[in-house]
Amino acid sequence: MTSTATPSHDRSQRRRREVCDAARRVIARNGLEVTTLRDISREGGFTTGVVTHYFPDKQAVIVGAFAAASDDWLAEVRARLAGAGDAAGALVELVHVAIPEDPVRRSEWRLWAEMWAYAGRDPEFAAQLVETDARWEHEIRAVLARAGEEGVLPGIDAEREAPLLARLIDGLGLRAWLSGRWPHARAQLVAHLAALGADPALQRRLFEPEEDA
Repeated sequence: MTSTATPSHDRSQRRRREVCDAARRVIARNGLEVTTLRDISREGGFTTGVVTHYFPDKQAVIVGAFAAASDDWLAEVRARLAGAGDAAGALVELVHVAIPEDPVRRSEWRLWAEMWAYAGRDPEFAAQLVETDARWEHEIRAVLARAGEEGVLPGIDAEREAPLLARLIDGLGLRAWLSGRWPHARAQLVAHLAALGADPALQRRLFEPEEDA
């Protein structure tokens, strides 16, 4: 089946994405409250008129930036989990994306923190955030279920544990971003997985840094 997208539509989508990516960078660097449309346009190297052409106001830019960031992050999560050879490898990948070593991914925790705060003031946006959380929990649930099936986490109740682990990661990531204590956050997450049944050899793998980080 051939695509119905026109070159003009493709350019429009690329430009819209460029605005979202510029907003993500500015919010992660400066915070949501002080970020202006002018800041976003300056970051992206285009005029404020370009921003308002695709987004009527700052609220719309915020929603677009969050959607782009969450879609990118979940795509990375799925790609890395799909490349894991077994359940133990999937747990290793899960820990690496949950408590990242990449400075850019670490900086984006400010974006998530800002979005959680914003959701408290915007019910419609809060619903979008809840939907994103559900997608993240789905990925965690699949990893835990596989770990149970392969005996890596014997007897794990994936349905019960997935939302709890998701919220634990939220808290650990936020505190690590605030304090800079990323190895401590990784150690706490590994300790929790140890309590769920991860053996000492797997615990060492979970705590090891990524080779190309």
